[in-house]
Amino acid sequence: MTSPSIKPDTRSSTPGKDSARVLAASLKAASPVSGRNLADRDEHLCALVEKIETRLVEATWTLRRLPDRERGFLSVRGMIWPDAPTRAGDYGPEPMSAMQARRSARIDPREIDRMQPTLDLLLLLPDLSDRKLLFWAAWHQDGEQQTRLPWSKVRRSTASNQSRWTLKRRYENGLKWLASIILAQA
Repeated sequence: MTSPSIKPDTRSSTPGKDSARVLAASLKAASPVSGRNLADRDEHLCALVEKIETRLVEATWTLRRLPDRERGFLSVRGMIWPDAPTRAGDYGPEPMSAMQARRSARIDPREIDRMQPTLDLLLLLPDLSDRKLLFWAAWHQDGEQQTRLPWSKVRRSTASNQSRWTLKRRYENGLKWLASIILAQA
């Protein structure tokens, strides 16, 4: 009788589960949490929820700052075929708002490396509408974690007719869901 050979697992894992492991390692969530001390586990879960929210806001801000190919093409086309200036100062620098200045800041490659696992983490949410909700809530924070989210903008982006209280509750539950998955992976 021959012994069965042990074959390595060749199944491809889902990007969300790999991202959960990467994010758990980067957030240092691998600290052991005992099942007996529920207060420590809840405290650890709350801290992890805040870290996940911060990473989501950073990831969407990095995504917003990626270069726009069409705008780049139009600016190059303007250099090749410039229009005749209609008045003096047409080609001079235009004043920028603070938001435009923040958006034009150069993207660091480390920010892009942190963005992808964080956005892949959204794939672990079972409901597509929850994924959209977490993404758009992070998107509308404009790169800075805010205490009051613009739920009317989020509602328009998700094409939802739910109240802001329902959106807030679903947002918090989605973050807790992701934190619990990361804790389970750690």
